[in-house]
Amino acid sequence: MGFRDGGARSRSLLRPGGALPAGDVQPALPPLLDVAVAHVYSLPVTVEVVDSYNPSQGCPGSAANQYKTVGDEAALAAWTYANGTHRCVEVSYRPKILNKPCAFWFEAPPRRFGQYAGKITFHFEYADPDGHPRDERVTIDEGSERAGRLGEHSGVERIWFGDDTGQRYPTKIAWGLKGHAGGLTQVCPA
Repeated sequence: MGFRDGGARSRSLLRPGGALPAGDVQPALPPLLDVAVAHVYSLPVTVEVVDSYNPSQGCPGSAANQYKTVGDEAALAAWTYANGTHRCVEVSYRPKILNKPCAFWFEAPPRRFGQYAGKITFHFEYADPDGHPRDERVTIDEGSERAGRLGEHSGVERIWFGDDTGQRYPTKIAWGLKGHAGGLTQVCPA
C-alpha cells in the first residue's frame, strides 16, 4: 500500500509544548491528522545490541557499553553514537497490526537529556497486498526535527532503526524508553 502523507516523508509537529499523547485515550490530536476520534498507542521499544567487542567495526567494549540511558523513573531515554555503515545497536517497535491506515509519529527525547543531532532512518516492515515483504524507509533529523509525522500505513508489522546511519562519531542519536521522554506513537481511526 505504501505511505500516504501528501508526498512528504516527514513533517514537523505544530503543537504547543511538543508532547505527544500516550496510551489508548482520546487525545488532543496532532494538527496534521484528519481523524475526529482516534486510538493512540505509545509503542513499546526493544533495544538489541547486535555487535560488540568489535573495535575494527566501531563496536568497542561490552554490550552494556553500546548505548547509554538517561533520565529518571518518570521519563527514561537512551542514546548511542552513530556508527557509519556497521550496525552495533538496533531499536525496534511492534505496532498494533490493523487493516486500517494509522499515522506514525516520532518525538525525540527532550533537550534536557542531551544534544542529539543525528539522522534516524526508520524501516517500516509490512506485506504488500500480494503478500510480498516490504521495507519502506523514512528519515528524520533529530537536530532540526524534534518531532515529526513519519507517514500513514496499514498492516505494519515492525518498525526499527539502527546506529548504521552513514554518520560517524561524535554524532549522537536518541530515542525514548519510558514515559514522555520521546518515542514512537501510532494514531489510528476508531
